Amino acid sequence: MATGPILIGITGNIGSGKSAFCRLLAEQGFEVIFSDEIAQRQLDDPECLAQIISRWGSEVVSDGKADRKKIASIVFGNKPELEFLNSLVHPRALTALQNIVDNAEQKYLFFEVPLLFEAGMQHCFDYIVLVQASREKRLQRLLKKGNETRAQIEARMDAQIEDLAKIPLCNLVIDNKGSLNALKASVKEFMSRLDSIRHKDKIPFSS
Repeated sequence: MATGPILIGITGNIGSGKSAFCRLLAEQGFEVIFSDEIAQRQLDDPECLAQIISRWGSEVVSDGKADRKKIASIVFGNKPELEFLNSLVHPRALTALQNIVDNAEQKYLFFEVPLLFEAGMQHCFDYIVLVQASREKRLQRLLKKGNETRAQIEARMDAQIEDLAKIPLCNLVIDNKGSLNALKASVKEFMSRLDSIRHKDKIPFSS
Protein backbone atom coordinates (compact mmCIF):
# COMPACT_ATOMS: atom_id res chain seq x y z
CA MET A 1 0.00 0.00 0.00
CA ALA A 2 1.36 3.42 -0.99
CA THR A 3 2.36 5.70 1.85
CA GLY A 4 3.66 9.23 2.18
CA PRO A 5 2.09 12.40 0.83
CA ILE A 6 -0.10 12.53 -2.23
CA LEU A 7 1.93 14.30 -4.90
CA ILE A 8 0.08 16.76 -7.12
CA GLY A 9 1.84 18.31 -10.11
CA ILE A 10 0.65 21.68 -11.39
CA THR A 11 1.79 22.76 -14.81
CA GLY A 12 0.89 25.10 -17.66
CA ASN A 13 2.56 26.98 -20.45
CA ILE A 14 4.02 30.45 -19.91
CA GLY A 15 1.40 33.06 -19.13
CA SER A 16 -1.25 30.49 -18.21
CA GLY A 17 -1.45 31.60 -14.58
CA LYS A 18 -0.14 28.39 -12.99
CA SER A 19 2.00 30.37 -10.53
CA ALA A 20 -1.02 32.44 -9.48
CA PHE A 21 -2.96 29.20 -9.01
CA CYS A 22 -0.13 27.84 -6.84
CA ARG A 23 0.11 31.03 -4.78
CA LEU A 24 -3.61 30.82 -4.06
CA LEU A 25 -3.13 27.24 -2.86
CA ALA A 26 -0.23 28.35 -0.65
CA GLU A 27 -2.46 31.07 0.83
CA GLN A 28 -4.82 28.28 1.91
CA GLY A 29 -2.00 26.73 3.91
CA PHE A 30 -0.90 24.01 1.50
CA GLU A 31 2.75 23.18 0.91
CA VAL A 32 3.68 24.25 -2.63
CA ILE A 33 7.14 23.50 -4.01
CA PHE A 34 8.24 25.65 -6.94
CA SER A 35 10.57 23.55 -9.07
CA ASP A 36 12.20 26.58 -10.70
CA GLU A 37 13.28 27.81 -7.27
CA ILE A 38 14.71 24.38 -6.45
CA ALA A 39 16.64 24.39 -9.75
CA GLN A 40 17.93 27.91 -9.10
CA ARG A 41 19.30 26.83 -5.74
CA GLN A 42 21.13 23.93 -7.36
CA LEU A 43 22.58 26.27 -9.98
CA ASP A 44 23.84 28.56 -7.21
CA ASP A 45 25.75 25.69 -5.59
CA PRO A 46 29.50 26.50 -5.71
CA GLU A 47 30.27 23.33 -7.67
CA CYS A 48 27.69 24.23 -10.33
CA LEU A 49 28.82 27.85 -10.45
CA ALA A 50 32.38 26.73 -11.10
CA GLN A 51 31.25 24.58 -14.03
CA ILE A 52 29.11 27.26 -15.68
CA ILE A 53 31.90 29.84 -15.27
CA SER A 54 34.31 27.37 -16.86
CA ARG A 55 31.97 26.94 -19.82
CA TRP A 56 30.43 30.39 -20.28
CA GLY A 57 32.67 32.82 -18.44
CA SER A 58 32.35 34.78 -15.20
CA GLU A 59 29.75 37.17 -16.65
CA VAL A 60 27.04 34.52 -16.10
CA VAL A 61 27.49 34.90 -12.34
CA SER A 62 26.57 38.04 -10.40
CA ASP A 63 26.98 38.52 -6.64
CA GLY A 64 27.76 34.85 -6.21
CA LYS A 65 24.61 33.70 -7.97
CA ALA A 66 23.86 32.45 -11.45
CA ASP A 67 22.36 35.10 -13.75
CA ARG A 68 19.31 33.28 -15.08
CA LYS A 69 18.60 35.79 -17.84
CA LYS A 70 22.12 35.58 -19.26
CA ILE A 71 22.10 31.80 -19.05
CA ALA A 72 18.67 31.66 -20.70
CA SER A 73 19.96 33.77 -23.60
CA ILE A 74 22.84 31.32 -24.06
CA VAL A 75 20.87 28.07 -23.95
CA PHE A 76 17.65 29.11 -25.70
CA GLY A 77 17.61 27.52 -29.14
CA ASN A 78 21.07 26.04 -28.56
CA LYS A 79 20.61 22.33 -27.95
CA PRO A 80 24.20 21.44 -26.85
CA GLU A 81 24.28 24.26 -24.30
CA LEU A 82 20.79 23.43 -23.02
CA GLU A 83 21.78 19.78 -22.64
CA PHE A 84 24.86 20.84 -20.68
CA LEU A 85 22.73 22.98 -18.37
CA ASN A 86 20.16 20.24 -17.87
CA SER A 87 22.82 17.63 -17.14
CA LEU A 88 24.18 19.93 -14.47
CA VAL A 89 20.94 20.97 -12.80
CA HIS A 90 18.33 18.25 -13.34
CA PRO A 91 19.90 15.40 -11.32
CA ARG A 92 20.56 17.71 -8.39
CA ALA A 93 17.08 19.23 -8.55
CA LEU A 94 15.39 15.82 -8.72
CA THR A 95 17.37 14.65 -5.69
CA ALA A 96 16.30 17.79 -3.81
CA LEU A 97 12.64 17.17 -4.74
CA GLN A 98 12.85 13.56 -3.58
CA ASN A 99 14.37 14.66 -0.27
CA ILE A 100 11.38 16.94 0.25
CA VAL A 101 8.99 14.03 -0.39
CA ASP A 102 10.93 11.64 1.85
CA ASN A 103 10.82 14.07 4.77
CA ALA A 104 7.30 15.37 4.29
CA GLU A 105 4.64 15.03 6.97
CA GLN A 106 1.83 16.71 5.02
CA LYS A 107 -0.99 14.72 3.44
CA TYR A 108 -0.62 16.63 0.16
CA LEU A 109 2.39 18.13 -1.57
CA PHE A 110 1.87 20.43 -4.55
CA PHE A 111 4.62 20.97 -7.11
CA GLU A 112 4.66 23.75 -9.67
CA VAL A 113 6.57 22.27 -12.61
CA PRO A 114 6.37 24.49 -15.73
CA LEU A 115 8.00 21.89 -18.01
CA LEU A 116 6.49 18.83 -16.37
CA PHE A 117 5.78 16.98 -19.61
CA GLU A 118 8.79 18.36 -21.45
CA ALA A 119 10.95 16.91 -18.64
CA GLY A 120 9.14 13.55 -18.75
CA MET A 121 7.99 13.85 -15.12
CA GLN A 122 4.35 12.88 -15.65
CA HIS A 123 4.85 9.48 -13.98
CA CYS A 124 6.13 11.05 -10.74
CA PHE A 125 2.74 12.35 -9.57
CA ASP A 126 -0.51 10.95 -8.25
CA TYR A 127 -2.51 13.73 -9.91
CA ILE A 128 -1.72 16.39 -12.50
CA VAL A 129 -3.42 19.75 -12.93
CA LEU A 130 -3.02 21.75 -16.13
CA VAL A 131 -3.70 25.49 -15.99
CA GLN A 132 -4.41 26.78 -19.48
CA ALA A 133 -5.41 29.90 -21.36
CA SER A 134 -5.51 30.80 -25.02
CA ARG A 135 -2.27 31.76 -26.71
CA GLU A 136 -3.54 35.30 -27.25
CA LYS A 137 -4.55 35.69 -23.60
CA ARG A 138 -1.15 34.41 -22.45
CA LEU A 139 0.61 36.72 -24.89
CA GLN A 140 -1.34 39.73 -23.57
CA ARG A 141 -0.43 38.88 -19.97
CA LEU A 142 3.26 38.50 -20.74
CA LEU A 143 3.44 41.66 -22.85
CA LYS A 144 1.80 43.56 -19.98
CA LYS A 145 4.68 42.53 -17.71
CA GLY A 146 7.03 44.25 -20.12
CA ASN A 147 9.97 41.91 -19.55
CA GLU A 148 10.21 40.54 -23.09
CA THR A 149 9.33 41.48 -26.65
CA ARG A 150 6.52 39.80 -28.55
CA ALA A 151 9.07 37.88 -30.62
CA GLN A 152 10.86 36.61 -27.49
CA ILE A 153 7.60 35.53 -25.89
CA GLU A 154 6.37 33.75 -29.01
CA ALA A 155 9.70 31.94 -29.38
CA ARG A 156 9.35 30.66 -25.81
CA MET A 157 5.76 29.61 -26.48
CA ASP A 158 6.78 27.74 -29.60
CA ALA A 159 9.40 25.79 -27.61
CA GLN A 160 6.74 24.33 -25.30
CA ILE A 161 4.41 21.42 -25.92
CA GLU A 162 0.94 22.64 -26.87
CA ASP A 163 -1.88 22.31 -24.33
CA LEU A 164 -3.88 20.06 -26.68
CA ALA A 165 -1.18 17.40 -26.38
CA LYS A 166 -1.08 17.69 -22.59
CA ILE A 167 -4.81 17.70 -21.82
CA PRO A 168 -5.34 13.91 -22.27
CA LEU A 169 -2.47 13.26 -19.84
CA CYS A 170 -3.91 15.43 -17.04
CA ASN A 171 -6.46 14.70 -14.35
CA LEU A 172 -7.84 18.22 -14.20
CA VAL A 173 -7.74 21.19 -16.59
CA ILE A 174 -8.27 24.71 -15.24
CA ASP A 175 -9.28 27.18 -17.94
CA ASN A 176 -7.79 30.43 -16.66
CA LYS A 177 -9.15 32.89 -19.17
CA GLY A 178 -10.88 35.20 -16.73
CA SER A 179 -10.32 37.25 -13.60
CA LEU A 180 -8.43 36.50 -10.41
CA ASN A 181 -11.75 35.94 -8.68
CA ALA A 182 -12.61 33.30 -11.27
CA LEU A 183 -9.27 31.61 -10.60
CA LYS A 184 -9.95 31.73 -6.85
CA ALA A 185 -13.24 29.94 -7.51
CA SER A 186 -11.35 27.28 -9.50
CA VAL A 187 -8.95 26.79 -6.59
CA LYS A 188 -11.85 26.40 -4.17
CA GLU A 189 -13.53 23.86 -6.44
CA PHE A 190 -10.23 21.96 -6.80
CA MET A 191 -9.77 21.89 -3.02
CA SER A 192 -13.18 20.22 -2.73
CA ARG A 193 -11.83 17.34 -4.86
CA LEU A 194 -8.76 16.62 -2.75
CA ASP A 195 -10.34 13.93 -0.60
CA SER A 196 -11.10 11.90 -3.73
CA ILE A 197 -7.46 11.83 -4.92
CA ARG A 198 -5.66 8.56 -4.20
CA HIS A 199 -2.11 7.31 -4.42
CA LYS A 200 -1.22 5.63 -7.68
CA ASP A 201 1.80 3.70 -8.89
CA LYS A 202 4.45 6.27 -9.69
CA ILE A 203 8.20 6.57 -9.98
CA PRO A 204 10.34 8.55 -7.53
CA PHE A 205 11.93 11.82 -8.61
CA SER A 206 15.31 10.33 -7.77
CA SER A 207 16.44 6.94 -6.48
